[in-house]
Amino acid sequence: MRTEKRKDDYELEDKIQKVLDGTDITAHPGLGIIASERDKVVLANDDFKAKLLVGGDRVKSTRSPDQTHEKIQARIHLEPIFNHYQKILVKNNPLISDAHKIEWDVHIDSLVRHVIGEGPHSFATEIGIDKNTPRHLILDSKPNTTPTKKALPDDVTRCDAFVYIFMNLDPLHPTPEPESEDQFIKRAETTNDVIDLAFTMAEKGKRVKILLQYFNGKGHGPSSEIIDTFVP
Repeated sequence: MRTEKRKDDYELEDKIQKVLDGTDITAHPGLGIIASERDKVVLANDDFKAKLLVGGDRVKSTRSPDQTHEKIQARIHLEPIFNHYQKILVKNNPLISDAHKIEWDVHIDSLVRHVIGEGPHSFATEIGIDKNTPRHLILDSKPNTTPTKKALPDDVTRCDAFVYIFMNLDPLHPTPEPESEDQFIKRAETTNDVIDLAFTMAEKGKRVKILLQYFNGKGHGPSSEIIDTFVP
């Protein structure tokens, strides 16, 4: 599986805006962009930006818990829509140059490694899971740099949890295994060593893969091991 540093909300906002601007059908005709698919991204992105404005990290002093939750949910809704658009209509689109894809931070198969951001170098280890609460997975972990402590490292501001859900358990048409960490969606964050992942009734009993990443304001660090489990 290819691994990349997870983008924070503002980095994601910037990337999506670059892709939308570069694939504007009026300004850049002839790229084979399907208007209805782009409109889906625009609609979800507008909602995310509005909620980020009042619920993002840049307004910590004024945001409410509800505004933070609404921002997280808006990102959860946006990312799969954008990832599908990016993969189908941008990444594999021969009418868009690789130079533009690199400028928009769209991954292309290349021998060149593009390093973005200076996130933490530490990562979460020794991850434990509490499944005693229905529809909740409560994770605790320790940093690899200080395995005797459960507190986050000094250069880390929070720990983010990203989830990939296998919604379709039908053996004839199962949800495929994730090909990239880009397919994992942020579901929760914490400023200590315990993170509570809440799931819906529709997600109860579903298989999930989870990874953790530390964040320090400059970017995300390396991913933890991937936890493969089920929602209680």
